[in-house]
Amino acid sequence: MSDYQGFKEVTLSNDEMADFYSGDLSDNRFECLINEYLIINDSDGKAVDYYRWDGKVLQRVTSKQINNVWLGKVKPRNPQQVLAIDMLTSMDITVKVLSGKAGSGKSMLMINAAMDMVKNGKFDKIVYVRNNIEVKDTKQLGALPGDAYEKLQPFYSGLTDHVGDILMFRNVFEFIHLGYMRGRDIKNSIVMVNEAENLTCAHVGMLVSRIAQGSQLWLDGDYKQVDLKVFENNNGLLESVNRLKGNPLFGHVKLLQSERSATASLADYFD
Repeated sequence: MSDYQGFKEVTLSNDEMADFYSGDLSDNRFECLINEYLIINDSDGKAVDYYRWDGKVLQRVTSKQINNVWLGKVKPRNPQQVLAIDMLTSMDITVKVLSGKAGSGKSMLMINAAMDMVKNGKFDKIVYVRNNIEVKDTKQLGALPGDAYEKLQPFYSGLTDHVGDILMFRNVFEFIHLGYMRGRDIKNSIVMVNEAENLTCAHVGMLVSRIAQGSQLWLDGDYKQVDLKVFENNNGLLESVNRLKGNPLFGHVKLLQSERSATASLADYFD
């Protein structure tokens, strides 16, 4: 299991706070990796400031909201979501991973940020990719009727939970099964993979190699929710974090807190 969360959290006394703000932001005193975030807490443990180390200086991060004209405004609910929105909206970070527990807002933040960036002309479309893996220890339904889109529809339910009637956004999304990604040359698009814990290292490597000029790869998932033994032994989401951390083109934020509902947070008792 990776212990790299994509951020460091430090609690500073009043004197330490004064020393930090009067110091040189090019001094990487907390030894952050490139694109690793820094959360500054006051002596009461409250987050008061955010920074990202860009390799030369600590860049201040301001809390901002996603203004999705279709789905409404999305405001961060906790410090990690502040960092996640900053990472997702960065044009310099081209491979992005959101990890964390169920209900922490991974897919919600990714989908809203991506749709907003398409609407604002930063990308042409979202290429939505899923590996059609069913939940562990459930029985398969067998062959499903319909065309390729209709067969994959059950695996897009996590998307429709956030956007509603997906047919309204067919000009925004291209839906594709992971098995059809070989040989693609995807330009000016966000390639988005939900439930990416169900990918091998080879899968992630293949997806990265499809990212052409002007495109980015966005992955989200929870290491604990793998559904086949092969992904327990060869987990592409986990290895992408381990192998790419510190690369200037890579960013990762682990979301720690469930925000779905008080009921959903009870899932922690079943870990």
